[in-house]
Amino acid sequence: MTLFFDFMIAGLVIGGIYALIAIGLNLQYGVARVLNLAYGEFLMLAGYAAFWGFTLLNAPPFVTLLFGVPAAFAASWLLFMYVLHPLLSRTRDPGKREIDSIISTFGLLFVLQGVALVLWTGTDRAYTYLADIVRLGPLALSANRIVTLVAALALAFGVYAALRYSKTGRALRSIASNPEAAPLVGVDVKRYSALAFASGGALAACAGILISMFFGMNPTTGAAFTMKALIVVVMGGIGHVMGGFVAGILLGLAEQFGALLLNSGLITVVSFTLFSIVLLWKPEGLFGGSTRTGSGRLIRIPKEIIALVVLAALIVAPRYIDSYRLAQLLDIFKYVALATGWAFFSGPTRYISLAASAFYGVGNYTIAVLAPDYGYLYALGAAALIGILLSAFVGLATLRLKGMYFVIFTFGLATLVREIVTWYEASIELKAGRYLYGLEVFTNDVARDIYYQLLALSVFIIVLWLIRDRTRMGFAMKTLGADETVARQIGINTTALKIGTFVISALVMTLAGAIMAPRASYIDPTTAFNPTVSFLTVIMALLGGATSVWGPMLGVIPLVLIQDWISINFPNYFSIVLGLCFLGIVFFIPNGLLGLLQDWRRKWRARRGYDA
Repeated sequence: MTLFFDFMIAGLVIGGIYALIAIGLNLQYGVARVLNLAYGEFLMLAGYAAFWGFTLLNAPPFVTLLFGVPAAFAASWLLFMYVLHPLLSRTRDPGKREIDSIISTFGLLFVLQGVALVLWTGTDRAYTYLADIVRLGPLALSANRIVTLVAALALAFGVYAALRYSKTGRALRSIASNPEAAPLVGVDVKRYSALAFASGGALAACAGILISMFFGMNPTTGAAFTMKALIVVVMGGIGHVMGGFVAGILLGLAEQFGALLLNSGLITVVSFTLFSIVLLWKPEGLFGGSTRTGSGRLIRIPKEIIALVVLAALIVAPRYIDSYRLAQLLDIFKYVALATGWAFFSGPTRYISLAASAFYGVGNYTIAVLAPDYGYLYALGAAALIGILLSAFVGLATLRLKGMYFVIFTFGLATLVREIVTWYEASIELKAGRYLYGLEVFTNDVARDIYYQLLALSVFIIVLWLIRDRTRMGFAMKTLGADETVARQIGINTTALKIGTFVISALVMTLAGAIMAPRASYIDPTTAFNPTVSFLTVIMALLGGATSVWGPMLGVIPLVLIQDWISINFPNYFSIVLGLCFLGIVFFIPNGLLGLLQDWRRKWRARRGYDA
């Protein structure tokens, strides 16, 4: 019985920490409508500030709170007023605004991570403060965790009371409820949204400083906390502070009892399973309302003749290039397959999926497990089958979600699959990874075989896309992307259409991972399910233009070449460059390179009187 209470108290403490982290994110998205995926990075930087203040100046973390929280408030205010608000106010399309906020804050996440890595390396920075044990009857807790739990309670009830009973709170709730109608009753939407966003940043800093008393900080700490905060916010209901607090407590309890009854290595699986159950049972969260999504304009530039000429050149290219250039082409066509496969579904539907690394990893690891014993072709077929089954299951379960709900679910899918594979390998197979020495694909020239398979896979998805756009299915996809309700009303089976397209998209990404597996001599879950694959896939597709069959290819080539050059010459700055690419795309190329080229072409024709 004592063990049960120990785990229950530990779950309440961890749940309180999750709730504390999620309060600020709830304000930022619930009111300012910015899905801030760099939220955890503010927490991480505040934790670093507390560490350096304590170790260098011998300043207690509570002193850091006095300076760090106002600094985070000011920085978040400036970020919203001069970066995010100008970016989001350039369009009235809610769907486009949400996509822009996701991509821009992704970029900020990578920039802040990269800066922290350059300044402080990847070493954990930890200190202890208020580590004395406090006994509550038979229970024993450290004082720093009690302080954090009390702070979570105080802040949750304080924010709830301010939103419910103050004049400012009523203004914030009116914006959260209906931002279009709020100005009609005299609410300054921009000013109050900036206040909500800045308050969220200040709360993130407060959480980071308090947590740093017993939790080490490194440059990647923020992303893990962002994921937990997103889960708590969605489970509790967007904009519902007390709902987020309850969801945080539930998540903490579920993780602790999952560790007690199952296995500590399955904590991530338990938390994601609980999140999935809540999200699928009640997509708006336990206490929340619904969200809105927008529609968009599709573009398509036919380039089939040029493509055939380029294809002929690519078929003979391996005969005339050296091994280094061939390796570059392998990377290019890996991401051409991934980005085109991703855009095949996400481009017209506007469902922003971050599950590319999950499907890529499934294909990669299936080859590593099966090919040494059963042969490459058998393993390739098995990878395709697993990818189809997994994507069909995910599609049936989640494609009624949209907007940030779908983004968060797919963001966690790769982590879930990776944790399951890691647990299985460590606990069942007693291995850390798999060796692939001497695995032949078809001939003795493995690199060339992989090249032609990737080329064939890329051609397959491009041709399938072109065929789709020339059939009724293409019209149905455009209608679905423009307005899903209208699509259903005119008789389109939107569920079957989305699931079928999603399965094809996932199959291509799974096969890309499977085909690339023989390139490595050793594969483990961390490398197979690398989240960077998801981020690069999205950024490349958006850079070129995700609504055109040729757009992803146009985005892949320059970024692969830039990535190759940066990784060789400035390896420590790769994360910063990747983040700046995200920001640059959203700010300067919102419709992708193809959209930019189309705008230039339209202006050129207008100057010469063609339009007239």
